[in-house]
Amino acid sequence: MYGMPEEIDVQADGALRIITLNRPDALNAVNDNLHVGLARLWEELNEDADARAAVITGAGRAFSAGGDFNYLDELRRDEALRQKTIKHGRDLVIGMVRCRIPVVAAVNGPAVGLGCSLAALSDVVYMAETAHFADPHVQIGLVAADGGPLVWGSQISLLQAKEFALTGVRIKLSGRWNSAWPTTWCRTRWPRRSHARRS
Repeated sequence: MYGMPEEIDVQADGALRIITLNRPDALNAVNDNLHVGLARLWEELNEDADARAAVITGAGRAFSAGGDFNYLDELRRDEALRQKTIKHGRDLVIGMVRCRIPVVAAVNGPAVGLGCSLAALSDVVYMAETAHFADPHVQIGLVAADGGPLVWGSQISLLQAKEFALTGVRIKLSGRWNSAWPTTWCRTRWPRRSHARRS
């Protein structure tokens, strides 16, 4: 759907769009195709008149391990690719912020680097017991990219955001993470109603 690269699988379930980061053998680490696709995805969602909500998750045991090291090495050596990647990173963050429909992150495993930013940019986050957030750029001598520091600073206290950015420490939170409510709680208060016309 949307002509995405194979690294991003988008399926329609009624008005719901299910987005799966699809590099399970690489823990959904972000390569150039995945990065370009993510930058384009949000505009496609905005133009999809039938879409009412989206869920983003990862295939396999990780949400996303962040940047693929081979891709990061290419970025170090190729100035044109680096500039293109910076533009796509900006498009990705702005696209998620401007997305007209709610985005739910179903964090099924580690969400690291860009994976962490994707989750933090979502409107609602659910985390599995095996999941954690981390932005370990500093631990490998890199500056956090793709909106990481900006996103964290708008979601939690500035002091906490600085601690996470400057230490790369893991954050473990399972269940609902922000203003989300457990599904069973929602169903008891807002049961599904039939929208069929009555004669």
